[in-house]
Amino acid sequence: MIAEIIPIKRLPRRFSHFDYTVPDDMRERISIGQIVRVPLKSSEIFGLVLSLREKRSSDTSALKEVLGIVNDTPCLFAHHLEQLKTLASWYGVSYGTMAMMMLLPLQKRKLKSIHLSASMQANKSEIHKPMFHLYKNEREHCTFLQKQIATSPNYQIAIIVPEIQYINTILSHLKEYEHDIVTWHSGLSTKEQFERWLQIRNGEKKIIIGTRGAMLLPYYNLNSVVIDYEEKENHKHWDQAPRFHVKDIAEVLRTTQGIHVHLMSSSPSVESYYNVHKKKYEATHFQISSAPQCDIVNLTNERRGGNTSPISDKLEQHLLTLQDNAFLYLNRLGLATFIGCNDCGWRALCPTCKLPQTLHTKNKQVTCHYCNIASPLPTLCPACKKTIVTLAGVGTETVEKLLKAFVTEHNLPHQVIRIDSETHVQSTQLPSDPVIVIGTDTALQYIDWNNTAVIAFLDIDMHLSLPEYRAEEHLWHLIQEVNYLKREDATCIIQTREPKQLIFKSLTEPERFYRTNLNYRMKLGYPPYTYLVRYFYGHANFLEAKKVMETSVVVLKKRLKEQHKNIELTDSFDMHPRYYRGRHWFAVMARVSPETWQDDLVWLNGHIPDTWKIDPNPINILSP
Repeated sequence: MIAEIIPIKRLPRRFSHFDYTVPDDMRERISIGQIVRVPLKSSEIFGLVLSLREKRSSDTSALKEVLGIVNDTPCLFAHHLEQLKTLASWYGVSYGTMAMMMLLPLQKRKLKSIHLSASMQANKSEIHKPMFHLYKNEREHCTFLQKQIATSPNYQIAIIVPEIQYINTILSHLKEYEHDIVTWHSGLSTKEQFERWLQIRNGEKKIIIGTRGAMLLPYYNLNSVVIDYEEKENHKHWDQAPRFHVKDIAEVLRTTQGIHVHLMSSSPSVESYYNVHKKKYEATHFQISSAPQCDIVNLTNERRGGNTSPISDKLEQHLLTLQDNAFLYLNRLGLATFIGCNDCGWRALCPTCKLPQTLHTKNKQVTCHYCNIASPLPTLCPACKKTIVTLAGVGTETVEKLLKAFVTEHNLPHQVIRIDSETHVQSTQLPSDPVIVIGTDTALQYIDWNNTAVIAFLDIDMHLSLPEYRAEEHLWHLIQEVNYLKREDATCIIQTREPKQLIFKSLTEPERFYRTNLNYRMKLGYPPYTYLVRYFYGHANFLEAKKVMETSVVVLKKRLKEQHKNIELTDSFDMHPRYYRGRHWFAVMARVSPETWQDDLVWLNGHIPDTWKIDPNPINILSP
């Protein structure tokens, strides 16, 4: 007997499985889905049994033998293995890489003694449309969650959130079910992962609340998947292979296993808005509320009036009469974001990726936030040796210093707190006295919204300067999230140089934003009108990277034409930053039909070099 074994380790995608002979004393015990011990080169590793066949004359006698069966009960069921193969083909990784994300931590001593349930309830064959739920407050949010649990009491339900911080919100809504809940996220210890994996695999826990990795777990009798905060970008596993999106995996679960898929949000993504209106999603009460009135401050007028401060006159007046807390949002670190010379035009750029450097208080160093390369602030211009170096632009440190001086000057009772990726502030460290918080996205989870009376976006235009097609949508959801979280009587101030921008004009007319954005995407061929796949490649040598990408694109376009594939492939383009982590990066984008993307993706992956990185359904175009 021959066993096809998946080596449970990260290997290049061409090494998905190997053949091993099955000793006679194991023939009656071995079965598909078991974890076994096999030799690989000079070491012994764990493997997963993918298939079994009787030995044929064509089988070589040089095959190595399976060394042992770790546990007689299969770890994965047949549909888990089919899911594994499908996802590995989508994301261009080996079966072993995918298996590592689905299986529990492999500890030899523990694996022998674990109990695995041998049977499960039959999967449902009926396929339902995805369902979208729009909630307008936390009471509705709670009601939707509880309703989904109540509709399938004897089955498992997975509630997927984009970040760990949201798990506590879900738990607060499901206190009556706490005995049947298990959570799953990247912060778990190996021991916790081991114990919780078994509870999920054996069906001991019915409600699983987790981040995106929970989508890959081998559930015992899963009935429903709820993707909450569905508009959030962190539903995408973007930083390493497999670069999967939660929504894509939910789709394969829905179409192959009959799993019910529910998407939930207080601010629907553009794709979900489209799918609801095109009847691809079912929805009830899909009426998007307009945001409470925000005060739009024109920064151009402020500058003309002589105010060069990042604090507008209107915001200053609110701060002077402030009794409760205030939150000032600025998603930019540092003291100065422009460091350069007025005489010769020199600018402080990162020596590796060539992006602008930022000045920080600590050691008066200029730092690149991509490469983490820091160097002292130059006292002379490196190009022309003049002593005048200009500092411009503001970051969170700049505003923190300005606010501290403002509070002291006007004898305000507030403490100024900065919360960004460099401060590592925990919620327990925030004082109970009135505070003015200046912070980036990091700060959102720490704000005491019930006691915050003023919220201001200091320089919102920087979000719109990003050359990404999702930039407007990302900013839209940020504003909607803050309006959802803040108390009803809180003042919201938006400081901008473009007060007539679509987003600000649509705050009281949200349908306008969605329809205009969809029209723009349709004309340019972006989702939801196409399914995007990004391929990128990097090399230490710039010319080599450029040559490989350009040559490969020419060959791939020729094959597409020969095969009459309805796939549009762009020319290769520079990524941003082009030089990152020691490599020069180039990319190419494929646009495929939303109806055939699964088959087209597998075809494309089979025609690209092994050295390319594969990113289906990317959340950005330019960043490596």
